Amino acid sequence: MTRADGEPGGSPYVLYGVEASPYTVKLRAALRYRRLPYRWVCRFVQMYEPLAHVRPQLMPVLQFPDGELRTDSTPILDELDERHGPDRSLLPERPRDRFLARLIEDMADEWLTKCLYHYRFGTMKDAEFAARWVMDDARGDLSAADHAASVPPFVERQIGRKEQVGCPPEAAALFEASYLRVLDALESTVANGRFLFGTRPSVADLALFGQLKTLGIDPTPMAVMRARAPRTDAWVRRADDLSGVDGEWEEPGPAVAALLEMARELYWPFLKANAAGNVDIVLAGHRFRQPHFRYQAKCYDRLAKLHAALEPEVREEIGLE
Repeated sequence: MTRADGEPGGSPYVLYGVEASPYTVKLRAALRYRRLPYRWVCRFVQMYEPLAHVRPQLMPVLQFPDGELRTDSTPILDELDERHGPDRSLLPERPRDRFLARLIEDMADEWLTKCLYHYRFGTMKDAEFAARWVMDDARGDLSAADHAASVPPFVERQIGRKEQVGCPPEAAALFEASYLRVLDALESTVANGRFLFGTRPSVADLALFGQLKTLGIDPTPMAVMRARAPRTDAWVRRADDLSGVDGEWEEPGPAVAALLEMARELYWPFLKANAAGNVDIVLAGHRFRQPHFRYQAKCYDRLAKLHAALEPEVREEIGLE
């Protein structure tokens, strides 16, 4: 754990990140929903000198009131839950629903983000749009000419990283089908004041929001969302600030059933394959390959332990193998 130099204790939370980061806006939405005082500092963490000592160099970075600096949105949300109690918790009360919320959160964070990367760097129109957006947040000191000059190398670098980040071009059809499945699932449920597990948001809702907020701004996936899932498109915009929402946990509806089916068919087999080493697997009729990711192996280990702790009949109902 890292601490900030010279920050007094008792200050509000400070969130460092950029709008183009799905994990940053996910965490910001959680702070807003929980009505926690915070300061928002729009900086590209990797280029912000005061955070140069933070490891790993990931977005977002959240500075806690005591000066501690933390990365990784999932454990940060768990920590906020422990510190601030159940009143506005993002974890459903029932063990089954709590596990499903964590599973869907993880699938959004680790699989839907592949869909985001695919669309973002799948065409030059999308890639250049994203590069201008990211560099505008990252380097506010650049002149207009220098900003324009920064776009081509950013695009070239990110396109060149497709294999490295687990987004091989041959998986394009798989990623696009996955995106449509998520949109179709949510369109069956979400509305003003409606979420996956009732009338209050969960970690799953906010993780999906984080990815979909960016997908709903980048040109190509934005057009897909607005044409195929207009209520979801509106829901995503509302989910940016849910501080006014007061709701209850309820029996999950068809969206959770559809997302669980997607996890059974795609995400759980992918996580298991990655835990064993390099991935070379057929998912929903599509061959998918990527190098072994240590972080995603940790995701599988965490979820597998949570799954094992459930009652046998609950595990049977969930149906993960």
